[in-house]
Parts: sequence; structure tokens; C-alpha cells
Amino acid sequence: MINNYYLKIVFIINIFFLILFFENAHSSNKVVILVKIDKEIVTNIDIENEAKYLLALNPGLRSIKKKKLIIIAKQSIIKEKIKKIEISKYYKLEAENEYFDRVFKDFYNGLNINNEADFEKYLSNYELDISEVKGKLKIETLWNELIYTKFQNQIEIDEIKLKNNLKKKLSNKKEQKSYLIYEIIFSAENKEELKKKHEIIKNSIKEIGFQNTANIYSESDTSKKNGKIGWINENQLSDLIKKELSKINIGEYSKLISVTGGSLILKKEDTKIIKNNLNFEDEFQKSLSFERNRQLNQFSTIYFNKIKNNINIYEK
Repeated sequence: MINNYYLKIVFIINIFFLILFFENAHSSNKVVILVKIDKEIVTNIDIENEAKYLLALNPGLRSIKKKKLIIIAKQSIIKEKIKKIEISKYYKLEAENEYFDRVFKDFYNGLNINNEADFEKYLSNYELDISEVKGKLKIETLWNELIYTKFQNQIEIDEIKLKNNLKKKLSNKKEQKSYLIYEIIFSAENKEELKKKHEIIKNSIKEIGFQNTANIYSESDTSKKNGKIGWINENQLSDLIKKELSKINIGEYSKLISVTGGSLILKKEDTKIIKNNLNFEDEFQKSLSFERNRQLNQFSTIYFNKIKNNINIYEK
């Protein structure tokens, strides 16, 4: 009788430990809510999928530790959810958008992929579904549309001054420089916070490089692309930006540059010389577009930070 009772106890204990083992073995498959943003939630699965998405955009992120990648992914998905909440006040996400097809094509072309079928194959390497990626791009498209609608009348460009400056730049030189530029934009409430954030960013650049740091700390929409602005001709740059870029060598980054809504750090990734046999009107339109986009990006950063400060975010 005692032996039977003892055997039952041992059997129950063994079953308990087997259940505990299998629960732990499969704990990574559990869905856990990690962040609540108003009525939106972010789970551990959302963050894992966002990490895959960011890796698909920037394979260079493989060089950083998984813990840091998860931090980047968490910040990225929170930002996306905040934008989603805001644009839902003005647009229906499921509605068709006339600009989306062009945005989508530009997106995969930017990854050196020629068509949607090849892009779908590419995404499968990261266990990503193309419909999910389209959903993310739809949010970005509608956000940019919202920013343009809200702030287009606040854009201030002195076109006469811009034309005169462009004439001087093009007439005095047979050649001009073009810069491959990356950026980090961030904001701070006061000088003490600015100094602290700047130090954190500089240390991060030393540890994991400028591009990966842009993914983590930049508040610009370019953060998902490693902070990449792309190739910009010097005649499209302000005198201040051109002056700061002239002070640094290829591969170096600038000191803090004060801009509307925050602080800017630029990296000069590369330079090239281009012939100045350029069409003035084409160059003027490029300069106009660059300045307009620059101001819209600043409005976007300011508006996003305002929303973020007024929204309920709960993190575990």
C-alpha cells in the first residue's frame, strides 16, 4: 500500500516536470503583449517579425547583437503603431491609394530588385509575407500624405533666392561635387538632454557604426534605411550643410547641426565629381524638391513627437 502510494507521488512529480519542460521548450512560441499604445498592442511576435523586416531592408544589421536588433525592432514597431493610430483618423487603411503602386515599386527597386515576383522570393528568405510588407508601406505612404496635407501651406521657399544661388553655383564652375549622405536626426527638451543624447549616439557610432546607430536613434523617416539620404549635388545643399560637409573626410560624420525641430548629424559616405553641363531648369526643380522634402521631413518629426508625447504608451 505504501509502495503504491509512493509510486503515485513519483509519477505525479515526473508528469509535473515533463509539463514544465515542454512549456519552457515552447515558450518562445507564446504570444505575449509587450506594449500597449492606446487600443493598439505590440506582441513579442510583432517585434520578431519587425526584426526580420528590418534585416530585409538592411542586411548590415546582421552584424549587431540580437539584443540590440530587438530594441531597434521594438522602437520601429511602436513608431509604426503611433502613425497608424493617427492616420486612421483621416484615412481608411484598406482603401486604394493612387500613389501606393509607385511607392511600392520604388521600394523594391531601392533594394536592387526588378519586379514584384523577385521581391516576394527575396522576402521569403526572411520568412516575410509580401502582404504584411505592403501593409507597412501603406502606413508610411498615408503618413507622408497626411504630413503633406497638413503642412504644405507652411513650406517657405524663396524661389528667387534659390534660383540666384543656383546660377552662381552653376556658372562659376565647370564641375561640381556630389555627396552620398547619411543622417541622424534627434530632438531634446533642453541642453542637458541634448548633450546626453549626443554622447549616447557618439558612443553607439563607435560601437556599431553610423548606419546601425541611425536605425536606433534617428527620428527621421530615413532611419529604416540606415539614415540614407542618397546622392545629393552640392548645388542642392544649403551653405551651412555644404560648409559642414567640407570639414569632414569620407567616412567621417559632422558635428551637431541645429535644424528646425531638432539636431542633425551627417555622414559623408562618398563623393564624386560631376560635369556641370546641367540643365538649369532641371537642377532648379531638383533643388526645389529637395528643399520641400527637407522641410516636410522636419514637420514630420515635430508632428510625430507631438503625437507620441500625447499618447498612452505602456511597456512591460
